This record gives sequence, C-alpha cells and structure tokens, in this order.
Amino acid sequence: MGKLSFHTALVTGGSRGIGRAIALSLARAGARVAVNYLQNEEAAQEMVEEIESSGSMAIKVKGDVSQKKEVEKMIEQVQQKLGIIDILVNNAGIGDPYYSSALSIEEETWDKILAVNLRGTFLVSQAVLPDMINKKWGRIINISSTSGITGGTSGAHYAAAKGGVIALSKALSQEFAPYGITVNVVAPSKIDTDLLRSVTPPGKEKEVIKKIPVGRLGTPQDVAEAVLFFSREEASFITGQVLVVSGGY
Repeated sequence: MGKLSFHTALVTGGSRGIGRAIALSLARAGARVAVNYLQNEEAAQEMVEEIESSGSMAIKVKGDVSQKKEVEKMIEQVQQKLGIIDILVNNAGIGDPYYSSALSIEEETWDKILAVNLRGTFLVSQAVLPDMINKKWGRIINISSTSGITGGTSGAHYAAAKGGVIALSKALSQEFAPYGITVNVVAPSKIDTDLLRSVTPPGKEKEVIKKIPVGRLGTPQDVAEAVLFFSREEASFITGQVLVVSGGY
C-alpha cells in the first residue's frame, strides 16, 4: 500500500509531458488519479490504461480549466467515480511559441495565456477547496515556471500568468492553512517537453544545455518528484513555498 493510498488526485493537463509523469507518479504512490485533458483523448485513455494495468484506479475527464461550468462538471465526475479530491495538481498550461516582444502581443493572446495558466488554476482550486475544508486535509500543488520569478524569455504574458500563479498560491496557503490544507508551487525550467522544443530554434539544444549547471535538460519525472514531495503527509508543515526545479539554471 502506497503512502497516498485512500487519496484521490486530480491532475489537470495530465495526459502528456509533465502532467503525465505527475499522474503516473501519484498512482504509483497509491493515489486514485483523475487525468484531465482538453483535446487529446487518446493520450488520456492510454494514461488511464497504464495506471490501471499497475493496479491503481484512474479515470479521464475532459474539461477546459478556464471555463467555470466545465470545471464544475469535471469535479463532479471525479467525485462520483473516485471520491472527494484531496490532492490537486494544477498543471494545465499553455505558452506562446510565436512570442517575440511585449509590443507584439495581441489582446486576444494575452487573455488566452492568462485564462488557462492563471484563471484555470484559480477556478479548479476554488472548486475543490470546500471538500478539502470539510475533510480538514488537502494538498494543492500549482505548476508555475521560473519565468514567473525572473520574467524569463517566454513573454510578458506568460511571465505575468506564472507570476500570478505564485502570488495566488501564497494567498491561498495563508487562508486555508488552518484547515490542514497546504498550497505550494513547483517552478520548472528547461524541462525536456514538447513546449520547450517548440520554443527552441533547431540546432540550439546544445547551447541551452551549456547554460544549465548540472549539464542536462530536466525531465518530466524531475518535476513529478517535487510534486510527490509536496503531496505527502510528511510535508504538512510546508506551505506557501516555491520549489524551483531547474538544474541550477
């Protein structure tokens, strides 16, 4: 029996990349896992089957985290099939591979980046918090980025959204700590994912790696291990914190 047995986890954006690694790791630790997706149902189903083949329970749930009604429907589906959500990982996020300058960001693009990355994190957290309060136990882990700390190179809109995730997490951690709920942030950088490859010019991968002190790109599993740490009972005295997973970058 794993350390997270009898817990139900929801991982938004859980069908691939970092989210996939997080969902698999939570399942291996014993949690029942709901894998949220928006478009790639096939990948989400493969995730569910992989988790189930290892002896854990899992379901896939479609939903746009930036839309309140879809979030409410998604949470209801998870509760009916897996029980009360007491571990939430807000991983769903998007970047802008076409970003060049703050001067060129269209209002529509700005709104979309903030809607998914920041509003989505708020809406899903807001939806699960009442049950966590009643249970007097909960873990919320929000995936931000070092861009939210440094400003980064991924655009003013992305940095603003991810910085907002950090500020939101700190606010929630203060408000809900008395109920046994911790809210923490994992801030990755230079993780080997489709998103990183989409914003890295061809042939520039070695230059990126040279700037990382540990000498390699991070893996989705590196991020998943940080999430697992915050999810455990042993992390009950840690809240409102930002754990940077960047290889020293």
